[in-house]
Amino acid sequence: MVHKAKRQKLAENESPAQYEILDGYRYVKPYVYKFQTHAKQRWFGRTLLDIFLSEFGAFSPDYYKMAIQSGRITLNGEMTCIDTVVKNGDCITHMTHRHEPPVVCDEIPIVHETPELIVVSKPSTVPTHPCGAYRHNSLHYIVLHSRPDIKQLHIVHRLDRLTSGVVILAKNSAKARELSLCIVVLADRSASKAYLARARGEYPATLTEEWVEKCQEKALDNSSMAKVSMDSPTQLRIQCPLICKSHKDGAWGWAQSGEDAKEAETIVEFRHSDGVTSVLYIKVPIYYHFEPVTGRTHQIRLHLQLIGFPIANDPCYGGELHYGRDIQPTQDDTKENDENKDEEVLAVSLEPRRQDETETQFLERSCERCQQKQVNRNHLHCACIWLHALEYKLAGDVFSVPPPSWALEKA
Repeated sequence: MVHKAKRQKLAENESPAQYEILDGYRYVKPYVYKFQTHAKQRWFGRTLLDIFLSEFGAFSPDYYKMAIQSGRITLNGEMTCIDTVVKNGDCITHMTHRHEPPVVCDEIPIVHETPELIVVSKPSTVPTHPCGAYRHNSLHYIVLHSRPDIKQLHIVHRLDRLTSGVVILAKNSAKARELSLCIVVLADRSASKAYLARARGEYPATLTEEWVEKCQEKALDNSSMAKVSMDSPTQLRIQCPLICKSHKDGAWGWAQSGEDAKEAETIVEFRHSDGVTSVLYIKVPIYYHFEPVTGRTHQIRLHLQLIGFPIANDPCYGGELHYGRDIQPTQDDTKENDENKDEEVLAVSLEPRRQDETETQFLERSCERCQQKQVNRNHLHCACIWLHALEYKLAGDVFSVPPPSWALEKA
């Protein structure tokens, strides 16, 4: 599907991003940004402060109180108070000094290009489109920045932030609609996506009925709706509906009987093993029983975990955390240091706007994060998972990218 820019995040008079490359990561210079959103149904009848505290975790509770009281956060264009109750039709605006997380600065190879589309190989850690804390550090904006001759790009399909591989971008809305129609309306049942994954455990080169039965038993322990079958001695088919467990946390899981879930199907083939981990070739049909099954969030990760072969470095779904590059924090990264600064930082943030300050100057001076020591904490978090989108078949075309180094068989 084509992912349109969300109404709740609108940028007015947006300036070009200023990037900086440091220690192998791409940083975006902090900038003033206006977030806007229309009240969601689940917010009706709740106070403005409660909504920010429960739905948005980017800042501290004290910051949100101050932001509402000082007018950084407004309701329908007017200053308000923290206990104002939000109702249908309300528009919430938040002016902030935005700090985006860094992403790896790996080259983004262009593997195919026409006047209407561009196909690239996305690195891990880079989100496909603006979302959450990411905007200029998304694939969409990075490609636009590197190619000033391209005036606009449209996302045709998603790829998880931690997953690397092929991404198709349309250069105009007409091409984006055309590709979207192939998936959603025209039922292009020849369309499919192929991945490479490195899973924990020694996966058999040739399947046996006994082994498949054990996988089925394990899968049923996790979900009563799971089905594992053998298409051939080298091809395993996994079927299990998936359901979103938490929209706020982005957590998905296997569906249970009676839950309103979406069908999902994954086909797995063995490639090679080192005795500890196994590289698998995975095919995801876009259609299953004439119903679209593409776009299931974390589908491959969940289906591999379902049968006991999780992606080896996927901490969310049964693997072990992979910290990525061994880099040093840019400055002291101790919890004690952060805590000692809390009172000082809050005092600066709560100071009202001065008469001689522009709105931008005020937001920069009173920014909580600017007052804190700037630290790259990427070395403390998951840097990538061993899942790579290798190929996308769509509308009679095949778009593919080279495999990553972790998927190659050692000599």
